[in-house]
Amino acid sequence: MHELDRIRAALAQADSRGEPAVLATVMEVDGSTYRGAGARMLVRADGTTIGAVSGGCLEADIVARARELMSSGHSELVHYDTRASDEVVFGLGLGCQGVVDVRLDALSGGALRAAITELAELRAQSAVRVLICGAGTDAIPVARLAAMTGWLVTVVDHRPSFATSERFPEAERVACVNATRDDGGFASSVDLSAMHAAVVMAHAASHDRAYLHALLELDQLRYIGVLGPRRRTMELLEGATSVVPGELPARVYAPVGLDLGAETPEEIALAIIGEIAAVLAGRSPGSLRERGGPIHEDRARTHAS
Repeated sequence: MHELDRIRAALAQADSRGEPAVLATVMEVDGSTYRGAGARMLVRADGTTIGAVSGGCLEADIVARARELMSSGHSELVHYDTRASDEVVFGLGLGCQGVVDVRLDALSGGALRAAITELAELRAQSAVRVLICGAGTDAIPVARLAAMTGWLVTVVDHRPSFATSERFPEAERVACVNATRDDGGFASSVDLSAMHAAVVMAHAASHDRAYLHALLELDQLRYIGVLGPRRRTMELLEGATSVVPGELPARVYAPVGLDLGAETPEEIALAIIGEIAAVLAGRSPGSLRERGGPIHEDRARTHAS
């Protein structure tokens, strides 16, 4: 479940109990920070938290401030400069060296309910949507891991017994479609324009070909993974109008997944989700120890949306 979904659920629970809460939002960052602008954390009435605004170095101070804010009902903007010595700043182990501005909003009643609505709208705008074409056994861990990452997952398959929400409880939508039919059923059953990445893994050449050809027509798709050997993918690409014969399109990843030596369905799912995450982040997958620089790009005073 995405962090924003967990925070919304906790806010809804607080509302039902008539309890206050404090929502911490990273407003601006500068330099090396663990989380970027827009990261959120909820502090509940009992002091427990949902989400995070740092790697664990700011949370204790925020919880302490939240107790006072819940009583006063006020908001506060806190400026943290983690470039100072670990012993100087709050006596905590600060893993980053940057500046973080965090807004703390005390919520109750109407303000709390308004925050739930706002977070729902934000979630809908910024969610990564992944389409899994094929509902075989090996697609189940792919959908599960994608959902755990916080992505919204749609699963399609031509077999009614496979395309069920019982097999894919984490998916936002599961649809039974036959993309081989020239009746527009695929496009009418699924909002393809909303997808950011797709994986073709139906294990049936005719259906995989139909899925792949349809996905190639979607300019907004940044990642199209195809399960199986490269040779098979090249055969599936034959006849696609938007493809240069004999060439693998840049956004088609086949064989799908990172080179992790994966064998089990769970390992293969990890390789696939890792590759999608890297592509969508504009990264070339590799070990962080080989990066030769900071883990995060230097965030020069970025602002929350």
